[in-house]
Amino acid sequence: MNTTFFIALAVIMLYDGLLMTWLTWAATSSSLKKYRIRTPKTYQIPAFRKHLNTILNNLMSLGLFLGFLYFFGDTALYSGWPGAAHLLGESLAVLLLYDFLYYFYHRGMHHRLVLKYVHRVHHLVRFPTANESIFLHPLEAIGAIALLCGSILLFGPISSYSFLIIFFVYSTVNILVHSNLDIPHPAFRLFNFWARAHDVHHAKLKYNYSSIFPFWDQAFGTFK
Repeated sequence: MNTTFFIALAVIMLYDGLLMTWLTWAATSSSLKKYRIRTPKTYQIPAFRKHLNTILNNLMSLGLFLGFLYFFGDTALYSGWPGAAHLLGESLAVLLLYDFLYYFYHRGMHHRLVLKYVHRVHHLVRFPTANESIFLHPLEAIGAIALLCGSILLFGPISSYSFLIIFFVYSTVNILVHSNLDIPHPAFRLFNFWARAHDVHHAKLKYNYSSIFPFWDQAFGTFK
């Protein structure tokens, strides 16, 4: 890993921050809020608590990823261009494994006791917007990052380019699924699918546990 790698990582984080800010504005602005899927009647959490939770979770997530790169970067990643086919294969393999594991992790979060003491925090925001995508109990955030890092280690070493793609998809999709927006244009078809699927999850709780790929829910009968 070199300076260019960390610059690219910082650019992805900056992009995610701007995307989160814009999507949150879009869901609440007078001109675009008509595209919002649902708006809760009341918020169950004070604004200060929400902002403090999301800031601390963002800092913790950043620290965990940097810690992973510090302790495992030399064994989990390799430098150099791997070739387009290898890049696609590495990235897709890790994301598929992560999402498969996350399906069961997320489903397990809805066990009565885990939901009560951990996952309930996220569902306090009934129909979240993008800036509430990381409003979580810290243990839940740690678990999700551990699944991603573990998936990388299992398939590693992977290219540093593949890591950047994986990190981009992981972080960006988490923002998009919480956008609470449905924009009526064919260019936003995938965006709308993710947002609507996760809206169903927040409304019904027992459907759509996957984060990226719908076929895990389809395979295990929880897709709606």
